[in-house]
Order: sequence, then structure tokens, then C-alpha cells
Amino acid sequence: MAFKKVDELSHNVDFYTVRLGNKELTEFEFFVNKDFPDHEEEIEILYNTIDIIGERGAKIRYFKSEGPANALPKVSKPVILSNEQDFGIRLYCVRLTDYLVVLLNGDIKTTLNPKDCPRVAKHFVMLLLLHPLWTNLEVIMK
Repeated sequence: MAFKKVDELSHNVDFYTVRLGNKELTEFEFFVNKDFPDHEEEIEILYNTIDIIGERGAKIRYFKSEGPANALPKVSKPVILSNEQDFGIRLYCVRLTDYLVVLLNGDIKTTLNPKDCPRVAKHFVMLLLLHPLWTNLEVIMK
């Protein structure tokens, strides 16, 4: 696993992603390359939130919590209710500090429990498997 800074997003907050094994793309690049035609409003909210985080800091209020995992976007009740077929988009990430975020991968969440979802389970479980690494990085960063 190799960390890569996402320069185009990093302003007041440093955004990183990871490249797993000898894959050509990073996890965040895999996410960016996905198409979500039925979730355009959520995608817009997600990228706007990343921009806001980049300017104002990675405050916990910007992130959706799923157990030990963080995810984007955190959307309003009307957006949630308008989405009748699934539980919305998840971009899994790790908020290490107010100034350091690791963007991973995600997809459309189709079940309440992310471990049971055929589309996000692998991304959620990967984040959980790497949780000890994130915990150690948090200690080092403080």
C-alpha cells in the first residue's frame, strides 16, 4: 500500500488516497471514475463538501459515521427521503485530524448494514481491516 497526496484537492487540508498492491489507480481514482447517473445531487454535494473541507478544515460534522468508518456525503433529510431505491452514495474515508483526510473508495449503499451490501462491502471491510493503521497514524499526527 502506498499513500498518494491528492494535490488538486489539498488547500488548507491535505487529502491523501492509497494505491493498493500494484494497481494502476488509487482507490479515490477508482471512485472518481464511477458513474452515478441517478445520484447527481449527492455527487454534487459530495464534491462541494470536499471543497468546503479543503477550505474550512475536516470538522467531524461534515462526515457521516458508520461505526469506526467515516463516509461522505452527509446529506439532508429531503435528499435522503427522495432516494427511495437505496441508501445513497458512500465515499469511505478516514478523518485523521482537522487537516488530514484519506479518501478511499465507495459506491451506492443498497442495504442498511454496509457489510451486507454487494456494492460497498469490499470498500467498508477494507477500511475496517486497515483501522489499526489509521489508529496508529492518528496517534502519530497528534
